[in-house]
Amino acid sequence: MYCKAEEKPNEKTSTKAALSADLVKLDFPIFQANPDLIYFDNASTTQKPVSVIETIENYYRKNCANAGRASYLWSSQLEAALEDTRAAVAAFLAVPERAQQVVFTGGATDSLNTVTMAWALANLQDGDEVLLCPKDHKSAVLPWYHCKELLASMGKHIKIKHFDIHEVGDYDLKSIKNAVTDKTRVLAMAHVHHVYGLDMEVSEIREIVGNDVIISLDASQSVGHTKVDAQTLPVDFISFSGHKMFAAPGVGILYVGDRVKDQLQPLRLGGKSKAVIANDSLKINSNSVFELLEAGTQNIPGILSLKPAIDYINKVGLDNIEAHISKLTVDLWQKLIPLPNIEFAPGIGICACDKGWGIISFRFKGISSSDLGFALDEERIFVRTGDHCVWNKAEAEPDFLRVSMHAYNSPDDLEQFVQVLADIVDS
Repeated sequence: MYCKAEEKPNEKTSTKAALSADLVKLDFPIFQANPDLIYFDNASTTQKPVSVIETIENYYRKNCANAGRASYLWSSQLEAALEDTRAAVAAFLAVPERAQQVVFTGGATDSLNTVTMAWALANLQDGDEVLLCPKDHKSAVLPWYHCKELLASMGKHIKIKHFDIHEVGDYDLKSIKNAVTDKTRVLAMAHVHHVYGLDMEVSEIREIVGNDVIISLDASQSVGHTKVDAQTLPVDFISFSGHKMFAAPGVGILYVGDRVKDQLQPLRLGGKSKAVIANDSLKINSNSVFELLEAGTQNIPGILSLKPAIDYINKVGLDNIEAHISKLTVDLWQKLIPLPNIEFAPGIGICACDKGWGIISFRFKGISSSDLGFALDEERIFVRTGDHCVWNKAEAEPDFLRVSMHAYNSPDDLEQFVQVLADIVDS
C-alpha cells in the first residue's frame, strides 16, 4: 500500500489518503544503495523503480533480439511487446483507440524536432507565423528556428514571434493576444514550465488563438505528475520523454492529433519503412502515423521500459502522486520564505499559489547558486543550477537553483534540505 489513511482531527469517521514516500522509496533500488540521498532533480530525470530496471535487464539477459525482423519466437514476441507498450501509452493518454497515432521517438527533444521536420516543413507557407516563448526549454524553441532556416533555403519565409512570461510565472496571455494574427499557423508551448513550475493554461491559450492554429505541447514536466489527457487537451501534438516518468533515457513519445495525422511527411526512411521505389520514384504505403515516422532499429529496451513505468504510476495512483507533489511544493515554499535574502523565481514563490507542480526555483543574494549546489552535493542533496536549458542567455533568469520533486520525496527531505540551506546562508 502506497497510501496511508490519515485521520482528520476530531473526525474519527473521516479519512484522507496520503501517499507514503517512504513506501515508494522501497521500490527504487537507488535509495537502498544510497539511503542518505535527497534527490531533487526530477525535472531533469527521475530514478527508476525495480520493475523498470528488471524489464531492461531481462531484455539484455534473456531475449535480446531485433523486434519483428525475423520469424523466430523472440523477434515476434518483442514486436508484440512493443505494440503492447504502444497501447499502454495510448491508454495512459486517455486515447486507447488511437494507438496508431502514438509514435516512439528518442526523447522529448526528438519528438519536438519531429513536429518541425515531419509536419512544419511540409505545411508552412511563405508568410506564415509561429508563436513561441523564448523562456521555454531550448528543445521547444531551437527546432523552430532550424525549421525557419530550412524553409528559407526552399524559398519560403516564415516569421517567428515571441510571447512572454507573466511576472508570476505563467504565460502572459496579453502578449499572446497581441502577437496572434490571421497569419499565425502554429503556437509552441509547455504544459508545465521546466523552471517556473506552473500549469501554463492550455485551454485559455486555445481560446485566444482560435481553433485554426496548430498547438505543439511539450508535456515533459507534466507527464507522470498529473493527467495528460490527449482526448481533452486542445492541442495537436504532445511530446514527452520517458526518463522523466520513471522509464529509461533515450525514449520518448510523440502523440499526433486527428487533424494533423494526414499532413505528415516521413522524417527518416530505412528498415521497417513502408516504402517502395517504382519508376525511380518513392512511394510511401504507411497505414498509420507510427509506420510513417518510425524507421530502423529502435531503442527496444527503452521502449519496453515505458510500460512498467506506466504500470507503476497507475499502481501508486496518478491522483495520489499529483496531490503528494502539490503538497510538497507548497510546504517547501512556506519553509523557504523565512530564510534570509532569498529571492524566488517566477512560480509558486511569486504567485503564492495553493497548488504546486513539483518545481521551485530560487536564489540567495550574495551567494552563487552554483556554489550553493556544490555545498548541497556535499550533504548528498542533488539540485539543478545553471542556465536551465534556456536557449538565449539574455532571456535566462539569473542564477537560480531549481528544486524538482516526485513521489519518493518526503516531508523529512524538505526539513533536512531547509536546515542545510539555513546553515549555509547563515555561515
